[in-house]
Amino acid sequence: MGRDKALVTIAGRTLLERAVTTIHEAGGAPLVLGPRREGAGLERVRFIDETAEGGGRIGPLGALRHGLRACETRVAVALACDLPLIPSRFLAFLAAEAASHAAVVPRARGELQVLAAAYTTSCLEAIESRVESGRLSVHGFLDEVDARFIETEELAPFGGEPIFLNINTTEDLATASRILEASRP
Repeated sequence: MGRDKALVTIAGRTLLERAVTTIHEAGGAPLVLGPRREGAGLERVRFIDETAEGGGRIGPLGALRHGLRACETRVAVALACDLPLIPSRFLAFLAAEAASHAAVVPRARGELQVLAAAYTTSCLEAIESRVESGRLSVHGFLDEVDARFIETEELAPFGGEPIFLNINTTEDLATASRILEASRP
């Protein structure tokens, strides 16, 4: 989009503010991997700039490793800020499923949604091994842990595959804005 997506405004809030609110509503304590930002609801958020510590150089797998190391719970739910249609009850569902699995990852349109998933600290060993060997695909380590995949039919109660609309273009932003406006009470 040519700008910091976290600061893009949709339905009156930035994408980052929306993600933080969703995590709070799901019962979580947001941990933002990235530079500190100001905004509504962000004063109670813990920020860790993983790029300052080298984690950002190795992409999403490095960020996941960094987040799991920094979180203070067994289960961490990842939510990319550019997924504004993910409902909080879906995140709560993922976290609950992680009680009996190392990772819980939805699949939408045939693609694993690794940035809207739950991971436990038991994933760290497999992640560390992959990072050390230079194999940096987030998808790759899932073969090495007890991963549960949430398939299309299980997504229906939460809004189905459309909840994974990723904001990459102005058209995506317009589509998500229309959906959010239509869902307001």
